Amino acid sequence: MRLSGQLEGAAVICPHCEKSLRYKERGGRACSVCKRVFALEPKDNTLRLHDIRMRKLIEKLGNGEGLRYTPTQLWYAAARNRTPPEALGYGCVATILVVMTAFVVLLVSGISEFDPDVVRPAAVVGMVVLVLLLLLAAHGSRHAKRTGTVHVPMSLDLFRTAIIDRWAAVHGAPPAGLMEEGRTQYPVNPVKRDGGIPRLAVLCQDRSVLDCLVLNGAHRTHSLALVLSVDQLGQLSAPSAPGGAGVVGIVLHDASPAGLAFASAARAALGGRVVVAGMLPRTVMDKDNAVRLRKPLDPRDLEAIRTSSSALTAAEAEWLTRGWWSPLAAVPPAKLLAVVARAVERAEGVADPDRGRAQQVGFLTWPAAS
Repeated sequence: MRLSGQLEGAAVICPHCEKSLRYKERGGRACSVCKRVFALEPKDNTLRLHDIRMRKLIEKLGNGEGLRYTPTQLWYAAARNRTPPEALGYGCVATILVVMTAFVVLLVSGISEFDPDVVRPAAVVGMVVLVLLLLLAAHGSRHAKRTGTVHVPMSLDLFRTAIIDRWAAVHGAPPAGLMEEGRTQYPVNPVKRDGGIPRLAVLCQDRSVLDCLVLNGAHRTHSLALVLSVDQLGQLSAPSAPGGAGVVGIVLHDASPAGLAFASAARAALGGRVVVAGMLPRTVMDKDNAVRLRKPLDPRDLEAIRTSSSALTAAEAEWLTRGWWSPLAAVPPAKLLAVVARAVERAEGVADPDRGRAQQVGFLTWPAAS
């Protein structure tokens, strides 16, 4: 059990008067000191959210710059350090089994009035059964750690109603910076309102990620078209041969087999006119605060790992083969926007070879005094 979980279960800071409240002091989601109602009770939601933690999440997503974010991004932020959900460990299971076995043996012994002819066989049988159960529990624990499904312990739909709607009802407004997703129609091409061909386009399968870019104006700042697929990219420009003139694609993707397959398909379609800036397993697999999920793989996933056009280490391939993945939507807006800005610089060099050569030799940097 994590210490943070213990502290949250023991006491919560009132968001209004900042008094430390134990569970019995905040009945009905109201502070017993200032009598004001707060939105979130950590014991009532599997993400263990309370108002103070929610405020910190909102501040981090806004990054002090008033950045906007989607419900999906807030959901993943709330899930950070909450996945996989805490489960009953093997040590706890073993203790329970020992106590239960001892209780049964004592019960049988008591009923027989501690007849040695009953107690001895009962103790032997109890020990054999206990050993078998402990072995099965140990095997199950190891199997669960290697292959068990890991998901956010609260669905996005429930998060919207139980967390976001509750927050708005209590505090009078949705979380600051939160903007609804799913309203933008893709492809987006704000570059040429007369229907001209854009120079650069971001390709991403995750609508929430593209929505975040739109909400923060990245498509206007960098003159980017935004598309969900290579097919949509074809709606913006005439198809071109690999390496020929045309739109340069910036590919964003999850650290997942599906993400790798998406990057491979974009490379195959665009040839050299592509910059892949997606997530690779190495960026998340050993990070304690990363959102790491796990789900069963199908043959297409295994094939995507095997044939990925992205260079994977043996450790990365093994991590993916075990079903692990990490969503791009879990990346905070500030970091996402920074990644896109760096990718645009690289893509500009691809779109304009002269500029690309200048970037390589440093012609675009400010001259230093000699």
